[in-house]
Amino acid sequence: MNALAITPTCAETASLDYPIFKKAMLNACRVVEKRNTIAVLDTVLITARSGGVDVIGTDLDIYTTTFVPGSVSADFVALIDAHKLKGLMDKVKDAARINFTLEQGALTAAIGKLRLSLKQDVPEDDFPLEMAFRSSLQRSNVAFTIRASALLTALSKVEFAISTEETRYYLNGVFMHFHEGRGQLTFVATDGHRLGRYEILPPPGCEAMDDAGAIIPRKTVGELLRLLKRKDCPADVAVRVTPTAISFGFNGEEMLESKLVDGTFPDYQRVMPASNSNQVTARTAEFITALKQASSISSDRGKSVKLGIAPEALTLSCSDPDFGSVSTEIYIDTNAEPFEIGFNAQYLLEILGQLDGGAMMHLGDAGSPGIIKDGADNAVTYVLMPLRV
Repeated sequence: MNALAITPTCAETASLDYPIFKKAMLNACRVVEKRNTIAVLDTVLITARSGGVDVIGTDLDIYTTTFVPGSVSADFVALIDAHKLKGLMDKVKDAARINFTLEQGALTAAIGKLRLSLKQDVPEDDFPLEMAFRSSLQRSNVAFTIRASALLTALSKVEFAISTEETRYYLNGVFMHFHEGRGQLTFVATDGHRLGRYEILPPPGCEAMDDAGAIIPRKTVGELLRLLKRKDCPADVAVRVTPTAISFGFNGEEMLESKLVDGTFPDYQRVMPASNSNQVTARTAEFITALKQASSISSDRGKSVKLGIAPEALTLSCSDPDFGSVSTEIYIDTNAEPFEIGFNAQYLLEILGQLDGGAMMHLGDAGSPGIIKDGADNAVTYVLMPLRV
């Protein structure tokens, strides 16, 4: 008998912490699109690393990498349909380990009593690991550490103002830059109708950022916010920036790498009035309630609200050509002479919903943008374009 015929084949195995693997799969599936014309982009790459595996998912613009501890063969690597695997795992609530065995191209997995036989139709070399923007991040000289809580607040306060208009693609993200004049690390988002700006003390190293700053794409911002909101989020986030890419690292165990929006963010400071002398202060909750009542008369998202400013009273009025009109008023503190100004009611509601303290409005005339500040947080500034009413 030929001796080679009885030589046992060597199987590659991976026994991984299941709860952390579930987290890794969630991270991957948040990035991997559900419908792809390129088969490999449906998959998640699981590849051996010292002490465990890296679980990697991508849509070519964003990469997410999560380390999962375990006992792993040095050469273990597998490609699995990301959303199908996660969908199945969602049905398995309690398990300590997931065990993979790869032998002669056949991959099996065991989760508790569940046994899986998984196809390996896509060659591992097809997975697009070597991307130029990822390589550039490793060579970046712009690296700094930022408090996770500060980054969460900054992004949360401005995200709603990101434009969804694809023709002005340079507004489809949050603009992060070091504002040398103000000495702040600044986050800005705008859709041309409303603008949000949040400023924090600059972490050492961020001042090396290019003057053009970084426009973080909307999808990346959304995923980053999800990671930052978790209860087990690390206290600090490691950030790297290049002219084309940005990365966010969490304790060396999770990494989010992303291309930047390829464009120039407009000079937003040109639309920020410097001399709005009419100051109006109101209780935010009361303002929101009154605005919802007045604007409920119309179902049109672009509905306008007219604000009538008078000593100690702000009158909010809306009209609908098919129904009529409605008005209500709230108490305010103001230094302004009586005048009227109009705004998009929905945009104003969204801004008021971001405030933690009183609403502090700095207004010019009826044709000038209004500035809204938060009585509890001076780091945030909102600008809202007026409407003719």
